[in-house]
Amino acid sequence: MPRPTPRQAIPSLLVSTTLFMAAPGLVPAAHASSAALPAASAASAAMAMAMRAVAAPMPRAAEPRWELRFEVLNELRLVVLGGQPYWFLTYLVTNRTNQDQTFVPSAILYTDQGEILADDAVPFEVNKELLDLLRNPLLEDRNQIIGVLQQGRENAREGLLVFPAGDLIETDRISIFIAGLSSETQVAINPATGEEVIVRKSLELQYNVPGEALQNPMTPIQFTGRRWVMR
Repeated sequence: MPRPTPRQAIPSLLVSTTLFMAAPGLVPAAHASSAALPAASAASAAMAMAMRAVAAPMPRAAEPRWELRFEVLNELRLVVLGGQPYWFLTYLVTNRTNQDQTFVPSAILYTDQGEILADDAVPFEVNKELLDLLRNPLLEDRNQIIGVLQQGRENAREGLLVFPAGDLIETDRISIFIAGLSSETQVAINPATGEEVIVRKSLELQYNVPGEALQNPMTPIQFTGRRWVMR
């Protein structure tokens, strides 16, 4: 069955020069300082300091062994279900490589207030209710979409990402990191422990959050950019 054409053009990918464990304030580790962090609680500042420990290399200029195309269909927005707010977006993933690939996505949402919100923290019932609300029979949640992604545009699949919404009063910026789109991995050294860690090429989506987000659910918030990072 032919797949729908994405409703929104996607900017060109930017090769990241950032570090994979940027502080929750989205400040690259090499440049972060306590003065650069947004005003936040002492706990958020402490978390930011802790997360600056590991610097990762840039993604390689050479093409990875395989890489999937990720296009946002409906930009990040807020929805309230069962009295609780959640962030969600929908996307189209396409396999333009020369062989079928196993697609196992994972995503984490960071806010400039130090919050770390994983897509697997959302109850099954919330995903189901949102799928029913969106009324798109082609849309799959994070578990349904796991599996073999066949080659070609005609086999592209639509996915749903959902995250708990934390501090909606103070949050000004959000970054979402999506893994499972690329085969590229590299080794980095954790300077705090001296141990080697594996970092993976992930796609970062960046957003600004308006102060009235909670008053305007289902309204897309401002998309500000995307880039590949190692984390």
